[in-house]
Amino acid sequence: MLTIEKKYEYLKKAMILGLFLGYAFFVYRNFRISGLYMDDLYMWSFYGEQSFIEYVFPLHSIRFRPVYWFVAWVQLGIIGNNITWIVPMNIIIAALIAYYIYHVAVKLSGSNIVSVFLGLIFLSSRFAYYNISQLLGLMEAMCIVFVIAILSNLYSYIEEGKNSFYYKALLYYLLICFTHERFMVLIPVLIFARIVGKSKEKLPYLYTLLVFIFIQAVRAFTIGTILPAGTGNTEVVDKFTIKSFISFLMSSIGYMFGINAGPEHLNGIPWGSFPTFAKVFVYIGIFIAIIIFSYYIISLGFIKKHKNLFYKSIMTSIIFILMIGGSLISSSVTIRVEMRWIYAPYALMLLFIANMYMIIAKTINMKLHAITPEKELRILNLIPIVVVIIWGFCILPIEILTYKNMDKIYLFPNQKRYNSLADETYGKYKDNLFEKEIYIVGNTYDMKEFTANTFFKVFDKERMGRTVPVKHIESIKEIGQIEPNMIILKEDVANDLFTEATDIYRDMKCEIVKGYYRDGWLEEEAEINVMAGASGEVKLEFMYPGEINGKQVMNISVDSGQPEQIDIEENITEKVYKTKPFGIMNLKFANDFYLPDAKEQRSDRKLSIIMNISSN
Repeated sequence: MLTIEKKYEYLKKAMILGLFLGYAFFVYRNFRISGLYMDDLYMWSFYGEQSFIEYVFPLHSIRFRPVYWFVAWVQLGIIGNNITWIVPMNIIIAALIAYYIYHVAVKLSGSNIVSVFLGLIFLSSRFAYYNISQLLGLMEAMCIVFVIAILSNLYSYIEEGKNSFYYKALLYYLLICFTHERFMVLIPVLIFARIVGKSKEKLPYLYTLLVFIFIQAVRAFTIGTILPAGTGNTEVVDKFTIKSFISFLMSSIGYMFGINAGPEHLNGIPWGSFPTFAKVFVYIGIFIAIIIFSYYIISLGFIKKHKNLFYKSIMTSIIFILMIGGSLISSSVTIRVEMRWIYAPYALMLLFIANMYMIIAKTINMKLHAITPEKELRILNLIPIVVVIIWGFCILPIEILTYKNMDKIYLFPNQKRYNSLADETYGKYKDNLFEKEIYIVGNTYDMKEFTANTFFKVFDKERMGRTVPVKHIESIKEIGQIEPNMIILKEDVANDLFTEATDIYRDMKCEIVKGYYRDGWLEEEAEINVMAGASGEVKLEFMYPGEINGKQVMNISVDSGQPEQIDIEENITEKVYKTKPFGIMNLKFANDFYLPDAKEQRSDRKLSIIMNISSN
């Protein structure tokens, strides 16, 4: 039976998790995915076309990430063709990570207030844009989880000296290297922790070496190299320079403290475009961070006489710095710095703040406990909490500014376009879409053949590889009359959207004045304006679904000319009229008959015959 204390603890944790979930859904409310493109579409394509083994353990690829690919396989199996589930799933994962940060921060700081606040800061971060807005965001989220797990276990190993913590950290290192290879750089941190830890056993060194060799051997066997590939299909060894590395590292550090040091297409709003008030907040935040770190150093000096505490604090601080530094270094060796790569070291920095808070709070208590009344001591203990909260609020304006300009980051114009493509097609037609053909007027967006062939496969519930033919045309003149199985889209370049224009172009090709319906039915009296094709021909096919008795007579007038009498002697009758290429032809119909048993009556005039129009 649960005690009252346990029930309270569970209730508190549930409320904190609920807070993170609610806050996450609020912060990320404007993100959505209804269509896949680029890397996300490739991931889906591989999932649909490969076996489990081929998907999770591919050979001869440029990357080898089986841990992520295994989890992605499960994720895609859950999602099915419900693409809109991706963002909510990513939001829930983000909230769970925030709770994990809270959990670890409580261990590091001893303060629920500070820990909850750090979790909220994590969720507020502009670095979350990729984790939330992309299918592959799961990969970055997993890296954050694993890097925190490595840190937490190394911290516990230093604190308690138990080998089990070190082995757990080693396991998480193995997992993160097969999630994203850039974290291989963290191996020196494990070795350092092993050296400075209490345990003097030699065997863990061997295990560490074997794990590292195993990782490199697997990479060499599967992708033919141990060197990590750069972003954008580049090679690190080809693009790396000391100058660019230093520049990217400085940019990465700037990002950590609120300075968007890169170009607009990577961060939405570069530092030079920040308004003055935002820069002031950044400067204040940096100043407060310096104060926190300075007082932390002073606090370490105060506890120097407590040798065991001092040693552990120094060693764990070095591990924090090495973990953060290693993560930043691994993000600075390719051709650019993307904000998503800063999210993991940023999470580590938040936990370092939690650790610094604990040392500062301990110092206050140790220095003043004997000479300060309990009431005043409690007030003094609030000071570091308030300082951390002020620092967090100094970061908030930068996060808000970046989110307001998020659409300028290179990912989002394309995501917006392909969301609109999905909305204008599958969103309207659902499964009937697979009976259609799609024509897109223009190709300003440079849709790749792979995208055109694969995009709609995602929505096939049966996973039979069904797709929808996509054809790009320069002008609507390239096709004849709009058939019922056609969907016509146009590029709205001004708004970065695909918009459906089927009805607009159908009316352009065949404007109904009266008495004609899109399903082909013609009333006794009707009038239309038809656009001819390149040949100038307009072909009319009439089908009378009743009994022919020789009394069915049509009168057709072209461009207000004399009516032509047509005797309906067969159930299907064809007639061709000619005008100039792409000319508009006015056709008037006057029939002296109707279908007696027609089940529909759409106006005061009776339905007469079915007419199909075509023009080449």
